[in-house]
Amino acid sequence: MKREDGLSVLALAIIIVLLLVIIGAVGYKVWVTFNEVKDDATAYNKEEIAEKLNLMIKEKYVLDYKYASENNQNIDDFYNDEYVINYLIENKFIEQLKDIEDHPVQDQYYINAGQLNSDVSTEVINANGSKSNGTKLFKLKKVEEKYIICYVDKFGEEEELGELVLRPEV
Repeated sequence: MKREDGLSVLALAIIIVLLLVIIGAVGYKVWVTFNEVKDDATAYNKEEIAEKLNLMIKEKYVLDYKYASENNQNIDDFYNDEYVINYLIENKFIEQLKDIEDHPVQDQYYINAGQLNSDVSTEVINANGSKSNGTKLFKLKKVEEKYIICYVDKFGEEEELGELVLRPEV
């Protein structure tokens, strides 16, 4: 009788250990999958910020093109990189980047994601950084003759999200 009781206890202990291992493996898999889904959603939202900024420039270009056509003007007479950047600054979509001594950094700007009127931009801010300490998450910088849209993480690492299309096709 004692031998059978000992085997029953041993079998029960083995079953419990196996169940704990299985539960641990499933829990780990769920945790990893959740983090991957969250990272994928954040990556998509970052791309949407770049798309939204380019869409605003395209809308401006279409209006200016229509204005130029109606007034028998050549759009190339006034529409250039400086014109677009000034438009973005005036509408508070971007602001001049400043160094630690508060001097403007040439051809580098913060992108005010909240100004893009997008729920997605708010989700990106809440998921990736603190609004309370004024952290800026998106940056526009001129590289050679192009403006590149970047995401800057909390460690200062930059990730390129795409190019700012200054002269969209109509």
